[in-house]
Amino acid sequence: SMSPDLRMALGPLTLASPVVLASGTWGYGPEVAPYLDWRRIGALVPKGLTRDPWPGNPFPRIVETTGAILNSVGLQNVGLDAFLAEKLPQIRGYPTVRLANISGKTLEDYPAMAARLSGVAGVDGIEVNVSCPNVKAGGAAFGLDAEVVGGIVREVRAAAPHAPLFIKLSPNV
Repeated sequence: SMSPDLRMALGPLTLASPVVLASGTWGYGPEVAPYLDWRRIGALVPKGLTRDPWPGNPFPRIVETTGAILNSVGLQNVGLDAFLAEKLPQIRGYPTVRLANISGKTLEDYPAMAARLSGVAGVDGIEVNVSCPNVKAGGAAFGLDAEVVGGIVREVRAAAPHAPLFIKLSPNV
């Protein structure tokens, strides 16, 4: 029997399917590799990155409730240098699209990280995470301010002029 063609365009990228493994839900990728056929996954978005390694929030981080799970991991990650040196080489050969998710502790972090990721083999695009309530500027989550987000996008685009960009917004906007 013939399988349906699930390919789709996401901006300039072609995904094998509409299935995108969201940042933070699948680690960096190798953790779940034994359980997946990467040719059927549209894109992998590894765990979100900050410029420097970040320990995340104190435990407990995950609480089960009736019909849901609440989490507050707090962007725990290895940092950009370790991602490029240790994590990216493990996923570079996966036959799927890979989008690096970047989070800034400051506004300046975003273009700095985007510049380092732009054009790197195995990074097919950049997801700019302005959705997290623990990313603060002036006491407010700056992903809620359209002018600030617009400024971040302009700076990231200038720093990574050819990288496909995706902006991860909070559902609050």
